[in-house]
Amino acid sequence: MSRTRKGRVHQSLGRRLSLVIMLVFSLYLLSASLFAYVIYHQYTVLVGTLGSHFERAMIAAELTRDAESIAAEVYELLVGNDRSISAGNRRVDNLAQIYQATRKRLEPLSEADTQALDRWQTPFFSSLDRLNERLRAEQELQATQFQRVDMLFLLLQRVSTLEQGEALPGAERRFVGQALAGLGYAAAALSAERPGHIARLTRYCRQQMQEMMALPLTHPDFITLREQLAQELPDVFASRSPLLRHGRATLATARQTRVLAQKLTSATFGYHQRLKVSAGEALQQQKALMHRSLAGLLSASLVLVLITLGALFYIRRVIIQRINRLSRAMQAHWQGEGPPIPIDGDDEISRMGGTFEAFVRARQSAEQKLALANRELQQMNLSLHRLSELDELTQIANRRCFDRHFQAEWRRAQREKRSLALIMGDVDDFKRYNDEYGHQCGDECLHRVAQALAGRLHREGDMVARYGGEEFIVLLPGLSREQARQVAEQLLTTVRELNIPHRQSVHGRVTLSLGVAACVPRPDARFETLVGEADRALYRAKEQGRNRLSVRPHDDAAG
Repeated sequence: MSRTRKGRVHQSLGRRLSLVIMLVFSLYLLSASLFAYVIYHQYTVLVGTLGSHFERAMIAAELTRDAESIAAEVYELLVGNDRSISAGNRRVDNLAQIYQATRKRLEPLSEADTQALDRWQTPFFSSLDRLNERLRAEQELQATQFQRVDMLFLLLQRVSTLEQGEALPGAERRFVGQALAGLGYAAAALSAERPGHIARLTRYCRQQMQEMMALPLTHPDFITLREQLAQELPDVFASRSPLLRHGRATLATARQTRVLAQKLTSATFGYHQRLKVSAGEALQQQKALMHRSLAGLLSASLVLVLITLGALFYIRRVIIQRINRLSRAMQAHWQGEGPPIPIDGDDEISRMGGTFEAFVRARQSAEQKLALANRELQQMNLSLHRLSELDELTQIANRRCFDRHFQAEWRRAQREKRSLALIMGDVDDFKRYNDEYGHQCGDECLHRVAQALAGRLHREGDMVARYGGEEFIVLLPGLSREQARQVAEQLLTTVRELNIPHRQSVHGRVTLSLGVAACVPRPDARFETLVGEADRALYRAKEQGRNRLSVRPHDDAAG
């Protein structure tokens, strides 16, 4: 009986122990299941965070790069010499399509982000359409101008044909000279860049036409040609000014497009920055959640320390520590540091590490490429700036550089109430020189004359520039009219001493004619007035026989 009771007791203790073990084991399973669920939940949230925030941040970075590329292409179109609907403009359209495709990959966007991007995106693409229309209209105007050039060439051929015919009466001979002069003025107007120059050429041509219409012509071909010249030449002068205005409007539209492209770049970069901040915050929140969850699970598992110690050690080593290392590496990279990213193993964590490492490498590569592109763009800008201010033939300043420098010196002279002098020069009988020796020798002659003039200027602020064709202009800040005349005499002597042969000149060598003007600009004066004074002085030097200088006798340029 005692043995039976002992067996029952043992059985009862065994069952109790089994129950306790089963209970403890059940608690262990429950705790382990709960722990596994928390870890899995944290893992999925972390994967979702990485997959959403970081992927969107990469797409936003790509969107910023596309916007930068569009801005660079628009700037290249702005500073290019050949403004046409060409491959460069097609590149802008292709980049715009890439930008739109990248933008769609970011959908859906918040209302604030959508408004921030659309604020500049819509006017930017509208400005691209306006720029295309202006370029197309400019092409049509240029095509019309080319037709007028052909018309002038045909008229010139007719004049040459009539001139080579039989002996002409006196009226017909004078008509040929006046017709050639009118055609020359019209041809010069087609290449003129200033309204004042076009107006002066129009006035000269009108004088020739009035004299030509007064001639008593008898030959029917000459009469017909005179009527055609009277009909066609005014149209040539009238068509040049709209083309110049349209060209300036095209440049203004291109500048506006470039500004909008830069603002669009700033907006996309701001969105990229916000995504980076939100990704960092999400990563911090996930890290804090992981620590809180771990603390709670450890508190709940104190009763099963001996049972769960090994499992906890294993889980911490295999999962938690690796996630923490990956999290710390990610956080360090966000803060600008560059520790190695843990990618050991063959599971989702190692693949996340590999994905993040690929992201870091891609970002670093993109940043390096962007920095390299920026350096190349800066170098290109410097080269284009130098080319835009240097005359390619003479290697001295060009008209654009002179105009900017002259306006700055004019304003300085107005502020300081000091004198400002100009010398405008022209190579004598240069057309005959080209006809005699050829255009290649003519180019060499202009180069030598330009370098000789530049070599005589030693003061800071003095400038010699090619004003157009065989014309040169010298800026002399701070010099009076008499001082400028002395400098002009030195320039005349310098060119004479070059001793460049010129068989078609009465002097037997290349010479200059110079016009000198100086003034103390008044506050309400315009700098074009001084240029006009120097030009009139040059014209008077030409009338007086060339190879000399002429000085304006008074300071009217001050008004």
